[in-house]
Amino acid sequence: MPVTTGRSKHGSKAASKSVKRECAAKANETPTIVLVDDDPSVLRALSRLLRGAGFRVVAFDRPSALLRSAIPRANACLVVDINLPEMNGADLCGVLAASGRGLPAILITGRNNLTTRHLIQKAHPVSVLFKPFDKQALFDAITTALARSGA
Repeated sequence: MPVTTGRSKHGSKAASKSVKRECAAKANETPTIVLVDDDPSVLRALSRLLRGAGFRVVAFDRPSALLRSAIPRANACLVVDINLPEMNGADLCGVLAASGRGLPAILITGRNNLTTRHLIQKAHPVSVLFKPFDKQALFDAITTALARSGA
């Protein structure tokens, strides 16, 4: 599983558009990113970035809101913060999988400690991104996750 840290100068709007085109070429609909983060500024910024890249974004500020909602089963992936109220991101991935609604997951976190590493192992994500991460790392992780979702 790829783990990305830090920022780089790579990544452009053209690169993000090519990610969307690659994914859309595999299906006739726009790929969906299911985004869960309790930090309103992160949720807003990532939503804006992903929509600008041409993805459909379904954003939630807490796990219970996602669990009450319908989400796509294909041509979609989950971008979820590990440290959330109500339940952590790893447990959320497990609950979704147990209910037959599991999606390939990209975990994001600002913490890099033993507890976080344990949660990462528990969730079996496609990728882990440590905040702050660059947008190209996110787009690369999404490309990988969507390839696993039947996109």
